[in-house]
Amino acid sequence: MRNSLTLLLLLTVTSIFAQSKKFIIEELNLPEPVQTISNYNKIKLQDIRIDPEDYGIVMKGVSDRKAKVKFSPSFEEQLSSMFDKGIEKSSARDQELLVQLRNLNYKEVTIDMVQYGYFNFRALIFGGKENQYQLLKKVDTTMVLFKMDVTKKLEEQSLDYLRKTVFETVSAAPVDNRMYTQEDINNYDKIAKSQLPLYTQSKLKDGVYMNYKSFSEQVPDKSIDEIQVNLGMIAKVNYIDDKGKKRNAKTDSYAVVNQGKAYILYEGELYPMRKTPEDFYFISKIYDRPTGERQLLFGITGGMIGGPIGGVIGVLITKGKSKTYECQLDYFNGKYTIVREIKPQKQKEVYHLNEE
Repeated sequence: MRNSLTLLLLLTVTSIFAQSKKFIIEELNLPEPVQTISNYNKIKLQDIRIDPEDYGIVMKGVSDRKAKVKFSPSFEEQLSSMFDKGIEKSSARDQELLVQLRNLNYKEVTIDMVQYGYFNFRALIFGGKENQYQLLKKVDTTMVLFKMDVTKKLEEQSLDYLRKTVFETVSAAPVDNRMYTQEDINNYDKIAKSQLPLYTQSKLKDGVYMNYKSFSEQVPDKSIDEIQVNLGMIAKVNYIDDKGKKRNAKTDSYAVVNQGKAYILYEGELYPMRKTPEDFYFISKIYDRPTGERQLLFGITGGMIGGPIGGVIGVLITKGKSKTYECQLDYFNGKYTIVREIKPQKQKEVYHLNEE
């Protein structure tokens, strides 16, 4: 009898432990509309994410169980329902709002009893009908919250933000006069890059660039006053500020171009970039952080709501070990995306083979 009880207890504990390792589901629901729509009568979702079922993971309960985020009914159904409830049926114009979803993702990690919650949302929103659309809004937002229990607040603020974004866009003026067909929207990245001098000029303009906007438009903010380049890296580079003082571009610039070669700034170093026909890449040492985020914090330029981001988070969270990665410049906002880790013995080979 004792052996049977022991076996039953062991099986129960094993079962509970196994279940605790499984993902649970965290279902989200978009809020009800708080305003009416009269200039659109329909909304359409084009989800171009790699995995349309992946909305990320949050942590639930005192044991921080991993919970997969899910919209049920689907996000598309909820978006249509929310939008439809806000339409003033008697006066709505025959116009369609098209949302091209590029990223909608949650992530949470716990460090020293403090939860860090991330919400990333990127989308293009067009308005029009009969295959003739105009771009109304480019959305690229990172929300960061940190507190003892972040999940509920993160969900509330992110869902409210999604609602506000949709209902504010219906009254937005077009970004430009260009008309887009559905095929154009499908190839938006190629079209957008073709309009940026950074991607179209045969040779980049020398100078110091203080932000991504000036870099993408190839309009230097300052001229290079003096520069030293050793073994392919910029050892020293200065410019003269508006007050006539010499300033170190390795502390406050976004990028530097010298003899047509671009260098991107990350944590006090200017790393050389290589250009392919469509993109820019560079190899950099990046610190792993306890949050699990390997984002290049100084490269964040997108919108921010809900809490501190970038350098502030970098100060609060201790750096881990550094590794070397190949990164890609994101034309959309000037951030950097990690492509792959580069092993030490491969670094010289990669630079040699990929350099143009």
